[in-house]
Amino acid sequence: MSQPFSGVGYVPSAGELIDIAFGRASRRAVKVPKGPVETRVKAKERDRIRIAGSVLAGRLRSIVSRFPDLDRIHPFYRELADVLVGVDELKKALGALMKASKIIEKLRRTYLLELRKATTISEAGRLRREAYGRMASVVKRISKYLDFLRDAVPKLAKLPSIDPEVPTIVVAGYTNVGKSSLVKAVSTAKPDVASYPFTTKSIVLGHRDTPHGRIQIIDTPGLLDRPLSERNRIELQAILALKHLADVIIFLVDPTPTCGFPLESQLRLLEEVKSSFPGVPMILAINKADIATEEQVSTVKEALGQGAHVISALRGDGLKELMEEAIRLAFRGRGVAEGI
Repeated sequence: MSQPFSGVGYVPSAGELIDIAFGRASRRAVKVPKGPVETRVKAKERDRIRIAGSVLAGRLRSIVSRFPDLDRIHPFYRELADVLVGVDELKKALGALMKASKIIEKLRRTYLLELRKATTISEAGRLRREAYGRMASVVKRISKYLDFLRDAVPKLAKLPSIDPEVPTIVVAGYTNVGKSSLVKAVSTAKPDVASYPFTTKSIVLGHRDTPHGRIQIIDTPGLLDRPLSERNRIELQAILALKHLADVIIFLVDPTPTCGFPLESQLRLLEEVKSSFPGVPMILAINKADIATEEQVSTVKEALGQGAHVISALRGDGLKELMEEAIRLAFRGRGVAEGI
């Protein structure tokens, strides 16, 4: 499933639109080989107005039509769009373009009617120049909205192609606890790596085929690896957006000193993730069993106060059992019967 902004494409500036429309009108205006000069000039000026107005109005409508209905896209993408560029601002800009296209279309019809009444070459030329001037003025008045869209489209186009309809497992935990290693280990193919525009880091998106259908597994570095109190507004809203995707969360804990964060910090993050994703099933996993001591694992188990999978994402220990539980919970969240 493509993300909804992938097909928007290039948005021209006001100056580019005007140049395209008037240039095309000049090249394509018909040439009448016979008849009085007044008739030939009127025909040429008529086609210039018709073509210029049609190109301008059509290009503006085309830009608007390439955007998805912002009220009907999945909440995940709507919230991310709001984070990146502002949904209200997007609607305002698109509304301005649509209004401008209607004004230009009305001007085109009005000046074509006026041109029929013209009796002299100079009057025909004056009407065409006046029509061009008013059409160009309309486009220039919306230049700020065109510039806004020109800036917004590259940001929106970089959003990852995540299918909200596919059962999704979100992997959480501090940096260097093995989240990416886990995603790579349990994905059937090499995970796609896509940059999120709202963070300097990346997400890792992996897929896994199961007898019950495909699932998505998402690692979110830069989003779920530090306390909420240290996050900016964009990161906080990104976490809220992920709430629309997660069917189950696997929270990884590193019992060793190798991740660089003490157990107390990891446990605080665990509580913050729980509060950020209320109602989403969570599975706890103690990673790095290949290097952790029995004492380190026991300390984490005691601190967690509940059952946890002991795994090694690098060596593969415990991954089968972990994923069986995660897949069962993910499909159960989508209404698939128990017993997976």
